[in-house]
Amino acid sequence: MRVGNNSRKFASILVIMALFAPYVLIGFTPTHVQAQSTSGTIVFDMSHGQYSDFIFTGQDAELQFWLEAKGYEVIWAFGGINDTILASAEGLIIGSIYGDEYTFSDAEVQAISDWFNPGNKFLWIGADSDFSGAYINANMSKILTAVGSHVYPEQCSVEDPVSNCEAPYRPVATGYSDAEFVENITADVNATLFHGPTCLYGATGGAEGAGPVDLRTTSIPNVYIVSQYSENAKIVNPDDVPPVAHTVDTTGDFVAMTVEVMAGSHQAGIIAVSGASPYGDYQPMFNSEYYNVTLNGFKLVRQAIDWGMQLAPTYEPVPPLNLIPIIGIIGAVVVIVIMIGFIMKK
Repeated sequence: MRVGNNSRKFASILVIMALFAPYVLIGFTPTHVQAQSTSGTIVFDMSHGQYSDFIFTGQDAELQFWLEAKGYEVIWAFGGINDTILASAEGLIIGSIYGDEYTFSDAEVQAISDWFNPGNKFLWIGADSDFSGAYINANMSKILTAVGSHVYPEQCSVEDPVSNCEAPYRPVATGYSDAEFVENITADVNATLFHGPTCLYGATGGAEGAGPVDLRTTSIPNVYIVSQYSENAKIVNPDDVPPVAHTVDTTGDFVAMTVEVMAGSHQAGIIAVSGASPYGDYQPMFNSEYYNVTLNGFKLVRQAIDWGMQLAPTYEPVPPLNLIPIIGIIGAVVVIVIMIGFIMKK
């Protein structure tokens, strides 16, 4: 008789669990968002002092020709960055601002954040030294913080007395990663001009100055070093703002460029950061020769853009935490426990 009663209790419990199972299982099943299709549109910012007649008709025109031959649409943004110009873009490249009269407004930063964080976007932020003022990298870091980057430009200058284009403040980066994941970026590249540049530091906290580390000695998940200066490079501080993760007057192969994958609030974007501008500016990384020094930074720029634009659409964004299913699950579990307790008391 006791066995039969326990059997009925057990059967009742199974029925209850079966009734609530769909709610519990659905609550724990992740909702996948399909990767967006790419239209191949890349926006280059020209609204913050990056424009130069000489560069725009030279290196910039050459870069545009190559990208369009690959099938990309190139848009030069002369009227600021906003949601309208970003509406159809999969890529946004922002070179170092040039002139302390330029700054990124809160509205521009918000537009970039709203565009990037949902995922499947490629963002490249080009920095510079703080030789002419901390405003340059302060603006770059403002944007990078808005998208949760783990890499930021240092508040310093990098000079190299050995590997350069006729002056220490025109260092030529000679170190390139051979890691399989980024080999398509660095293939056949061995000399890139970083004119008047800075180096980069890591931020483990995903915001400017949050858990700063030297990327040469501390790795951060999903962050890959692409390029480094030669071992003769030196940290120089031209103003009163000290470097964040490096020491003035030290020498070494400081990090010049990185890429970060699975970036943004939905972990489905790609961020490239470089210590100099890839286009525009006084002299960009894109140069093939400067002061009779042969360079192939144009390959690095082209390959990095192509790599980022091809890879970004492949990620599936991680959906934001939805509290409604969680509350429902908790409620279902509570009801199950109460009903089981009631049955077991009988």
